Amino acid sequence: MKANKIRKCPVVLLPLAMMVAMPAMAQTRHYYIAAEDSTWDFAPSGKNLVHCSDTVPCDIPEPWTDSHSFPVTRFIQYEADFKTPAPQPDWLGIMGPIIRAEVGDTVIVHFCNRAEGSYGMHPHGFRYTKDNEGAHFFGANSGSAPGAGAEVMPGQCFDYTWIADQDSGPASGELSSKVWWYHSHIDEPAETNKGLLGPIIITRKGQARRDGSPKDVDQEFVTAFFIFDKLGGEEKGLMHSINGYIFGNLKGLVMGNGEKVRWHVLGMGNEVDLHTPHWHGKTLKTGRGHAEQRVDVVQLLPGSTVSADMKADNPGEWLYHCHVADHIDAGMFTTYQIEN
Repeated sequence: MKANKIRKCPVVLLPLAMMVAMPAMAQTRHYYIAAEDSTWDFAPSGKNLVHCSDTVPCDIPEPWTDSHSFPVTRFIQYEADFKTPAPQPDWLGIMGPIIRAEVGDTVIVHFCNRAEGSYGMHPHGFRYTKDNEGAHFFGANSGSAPGAGAEVMPGQCFDYTWIADQDSGPASGELSSKVWWYHSHIDEPAETNKGLLGPIIITRKGQARRDGSPKDVDQEFVTAFFIFDKLGGEEKGLMHSINGYIFGNLKGLVMGNGEKVRWHVLGMGNEVDLHTPHWHGKTLKTGRGHAEQRVDVVQLLPGSTVSADMKADNPGEWLYHCHVADHIDAGMFTTYQIEN
């Protein structure tokens, strides 16, 4: 097998597939993703959209009133030409695109670094070789060097090849799909804080639609709870966000009455990022069979993930928030809506 090589951006070169035996129906899925510098507004409306009415002021409280727009670096998905942005749901917010696979699939991510710093893409869950790990470190035991895709310099591109093997997908007691993280991993704490992170969803073999989404649900939502530190620990720079939005500025979590909705919930960050997402109006189920549990609050640590199913049969607009008191005060809340 030929080793992947760094090359100049934006040329797209397709590598040979990994020499791994795959089932006949397995697919090779291609994603075209760039790292780009930009500015992100964590509260684009300039208002607290949840605690607001004719008698209650809509202003975001101090110290965040005029402190919610900052430089970021993000993963942006494109069509194969690397010119046309691929559509992405508004509710995904600051996160990179959802990378999907069914167990047995190969995923090739054509990554181009259009930002000023050196970055990469490291996946959780997938099987990969050293060159496709996307993480910069030296082996403490063997002295091994970082793989070829560990650090992609500005203006260069790299093709990552990841395999969704049996260990990548849901176990027997889990739901039909499960969520994992991907993120840059040269200076991981700094790079996730910049915004270089996104979700992977892997569906059990035989239970995926053509696009990789699970057949047994009507909608999937992905929500990440993360306190972005944009001013070195100053309170006015701590963005207690869901998908990069604060004080109800995350919109679009809308579903139809009676739909089966799968929520993929992720945590990232520091020791302060101990989150307890809570849904008003409905309970959810995690796992299946003997592993099934009924919840309306789940627990998240940095880097952890939870998937849970909701039967959306209670029409209304309901609060969705972290239950940590300080995080509520700092705007880590929004709403979801079940349409009648």
